[in-house]
Amino acid sequence: MAHTRTDGSAERPAAWSRALIAGSALLLVAGVASGCAGGDTTLDGSAGQGQGQGEIVVGAGDGAESRILAEIYAGALRSTGAPVVTDGGLGDRTAYLGQLDAGNVTLVPEFTGRLLRYYDPESAETEQDDVFEALSKALPQGLSISDFAAAEDRSALAVTSQTSGQLDLTTLDELVPSCSRSTAVLAPAFEADALPDRTGCTFAQTRTVADDAAAVGELAAPASADGAVRVAGVTTASPDVSDADLVLLADDDHVFTAQNVVPLFRNGTLTEAQLKALNVVAGELTTADLADMIGQVRGGADSADVARVWLDAHL
Repeated sequence: MAHTRTDGSAERPAAWSRALIAGSALLLVAGVASGCAGGDTTLDGSAGQGQGQGEIVVGAGDGAESRILAEIYAGALRSTGAPVVTDGGLGDRTAYLGQLDAGNVTLVPEFTGRLLRYYDPESAETEQDDVFEALSKALPQGLSISDFAAAEDRSALAVTSQTSGQLDLTTLDELVPSCSRSTAVLAPAFEADALPDRTGCTFAQTRTVADDAAAVGELAAPASADGAVRVAGVTTASPDVSDADLVLLADDDHVFTAQNVVPLFRNGTLTEAQLKALNVVAGELTTADLADMIGQVRGGADSADVARVWLDAHL
């Protein structure tokens, strides 16, 4: 079965030809799904416990972002009248994709670039449409993706607003001449190899810290007189980044790999109406929304409650 993109977002402009192809692909997937979904049986993730016929199980990994996205997709699917449960805390990417492959879950939320590198480590695509197309081809037989959201957790280099104004620094291209004199403090999820591999930028000093909050905290030192810069390597859906007074350097050449939110699901398990519900999420969910919800969950809020507030406002 062909892996498809279905584009339900009115807010993200696209070429008419791409939209027509996406719409045709949706109809193809929906036709296969509606013919198969009635006889599909899944498991709830507990050993030996069967799931009711036609029930959709949305799985999630251990991270706050995975749990929130699982609840959002589950809520969107419930809006079609489908019986849906969530199964969280399934572990890392290898673990929850294993549950999907085994048929214990129906759908998991993912990020396009990370999923592409998982299935095709040699892939070199970085731009969001190219990453999506490469991912759709790299998926194992039996799995599909629908449209990606504008929401993303892409790597980015950040500087303080003061540094940006002082050095007139707003883009990666403008940073590259200063790399050899500058210091980078990197969060673990930052795509560290991208700059030297794709721009030749090698920093004078590079340190990896515990998380985005620690990386942002290292930016307090002002820029030096010779134009050396202190930058933080972060990801865009981090609440520690969105809540700080930072400038994310524009990546016009797509140096960093696109990491758009996307649902990954088993073929033959979703109807046309359910696929359209997933596309509503794709058209509405923004990076700012995702960062805000991650912050709430990390602060102690229940992921289902946080997702419900977003769903009530957008569906």
